[in-house]
Amino acid sequence: MNRSTRAPHIQAIVVASLSIVVLVWIFVISQVRYERQEAADAAIRTNTQRVMAFEQYVVRTLNEADIATSYIADHYASILQNAAASPIAIQQIDETAFRSGALREINVINRYGDLVATSARPYPEAINLFNTDPFRWHLSQPSTALKVNAPARSRFSAEWLLLLSRRVNLADGSFAGTVSVQIRPRELTDFLQHATLDKTDLVSVIGLDGITRARREGNVLSFGQNLRGKLVMRMQEEAPYGSYVGPSSLDGLVRYFSHRRLRQYNLFVTSGVSEAGTLAPVQARANGYFAGGAIITLATILAAWLMITITKRRFAHEAEILIANQRLQEAQQLAKLGDWSFDIKRKEFRWSADLCAMYERRANENIVSLKEFGKLVGQHGVQIFKTALTQSSASGGRYEFELAARLPSGAISHRRIVSVPHYDAAQQLIGIHGTDQDVTRRKLLESLQQQVGQLSKLDSINAIAATLAHELNQPLTAASNYLSGSVRMISGQDDKKNDAVIAALLEVREQIYNAGEIIRRVRNMVDSGQSRSVPISISEVITSAIIQFKGANPECKAKFGPNEIETAVVMVDPVQIQQILVNLIRNAQDACRSDPHIKITTKRSKNAFIDICVIDNGSGIARDITDPFSSFTTSKGDGIGLGLAISRTLIESMGGKIWIEKTDSKGTIICVSVREFAAGENDSNTEQFSAEDTPA
Repeated sequence: MNRSTRAPHIQAIVVASLSIVVLVWIFVISQVRYERQEAADAAIRTNTQRVMAFEQYVVRTLNEADIATSYIADHYASILQNAAASPIAIQQIDETAFRSGALREINVINRYGDLVATSARPYPEAINLFNTDPFRWHLSQPSTALKVNAPARSRFSAEWLLLLSRRVNLADGSFAGTVSVQIRPRELTDFLQHATLDKTDLVSVIGLDGITRARREGNVLSFGQNLRGKLVMRMQEEAPYGSYVGPSSLDGLVRYFSHRRLRQYNLFVTSGVSEAGTLAPVQARANGYFAGGAIITLATILAAWLMITITKRRFAHEAEILIANQRLQEAQQLAKLGDWSFDIKRKEFRWSADLCAMYERRANENIVSLKEFGKLVGQHGVQIFKTALTQSSASGGRYEFELAARLPSGAISHRRIVSVPHYDAAQQLIGIHGTDQDVTRRKLLESLQQQVGQLSKLDSINAIAATLAHELNQPLTAASNYLSGSVRMISGQDDKKNDAVIAALLEVREQIYNAGEIIRRVRNMVDSGQSRSVPISISEVITSAIIQFKGANPECKAKFGPNEIETAVVMVDPVQIQQILVNLIRNAQDACRSDPHIKITTKRSKNAFIDICVIDNGSGIARDITDPFSSFTTSKGDGIGLGLAISRTLIESMGGKIWIEKTDSKGTIICVSVREFAAGENDSNTEQFSAEDTPA
């Protein structure tokens, strides 16, 4: 019996066992959820009924105080209407007709804040309440509705009481004073005084300002807690007549809460019962359900394990082979390695699933023609593979090579391929097979290491250049001074032969000046990143570059082309553009191993620029050089690869650019573009350049 025969047996055992386990636990979880939901719904219903009864009780209590304060306001209206700003006698309130057991103190205050009537015992002295918060609030608010203030100590009995106050207006609507009564906080929660509450049950009367007026948890009464910003206030704001489950704002105990708003008094009442207490009986039954489910599950698993073990023993050898294959596949995935084979007759590859994934192909697209392979690796990669095929056929051994592939996503993947030949029974080569590994990360690391080395070399060259620039200034200055002295000495002699010597010495001095200018400009550009561009004739620029180069290379055949723009004026740094052209002419001569012919031509291009092109008849730039203008890129045996890189930096600092127009075995054309100076252009901010700038 093979694996395909064994699998249905094991699958049937597993499916049957899982079905039993799943059905058992679906029943257990569903039953527990049902009972929990039923218990929660029952708690919310009971809580909602309690909070509605609580609401009615609180409203009746406050309505009683509302009626009492309204009656008192009418009864003492004449006193408030005739109130004066001078001290007055305080009247004693003893009207039992509007007194009840809940009302503790009754006070009447005139518009000046003076207490004019009270029910307090003993008889109080004169009191002014003008600066108290309740009085100031009524003074600023036109409403005559009853206001339930936060708990505070009584001035007369020092007992904590709730102040219930209302504004009294005169006939013209102006402020006449306030009337207030006070009650104990427990008066608002005594509707449950004969009921037995669990110690975690909670009822509260809370103001919309977030201050608790009365709170009863079990049989413990409290008040005055600040609940601003707490969950209870946010839920009341979202649903004034709703229910929710959440932690209590004070003790953090999770409860089922129901609340209702008393809009006329800016209060709301809330009732809460503990979630843990509500669900405790359900949890006890749930533990029994879970225990039964666990026993059934363990028994089912044990039976399935025994059956599977018996089945597996018959196929132990096959299982070992499967595990070994799996480990091999995992190793290939970790190493980003795939295997392949190539059929010479059909000219097609067969790739493994891992290799298809690495080349962004589906697993069922594992047959790849040589043409499709060429689209991935290019003609150069196909040629490398054909070379490997030839080498394998010739040597009969292992052959390694690397190539780069462009994946369908556009990414470049570097591959390391190892191949060995495959022969038929007659020892005829019928194909090759091998492995293909993704080495893109290694290539990237090598590239980064090379760049770091180049940057280190560039830093060293910068340090050397800075040192040379500093040290050469003094000898150049001394040489210029010596030449000036020599010119003066020879000029004093009356000999016509000295004229040629003087002219040569002046040329030498001019070149010393140019060398100093190069050093100064390069240092300034490094310091400030800017060059000094001035208007100058393009003919003068090119001619001076040719003269300078011929001075050091008498055999040079460089010449100014026939299509020059003689009258054009360009905006350039004379010293730097001369340095660029000399460097290009030197490179052109080095590229021409024999019989060099170098020509410089000019032409106008778009956007008011003039192109200067250096043309040679050399062998062209090597194909393996992808960017000739990058640092340390050279085809010369003794070069360091900085000439073209510096030239690009200099020309870009003048607003131009440099590029390779053409390069092949017949020669190379390298061009630079410079901005043309238009007639009438404002050049007040530019420096003028002329022969007078040379030192005397």
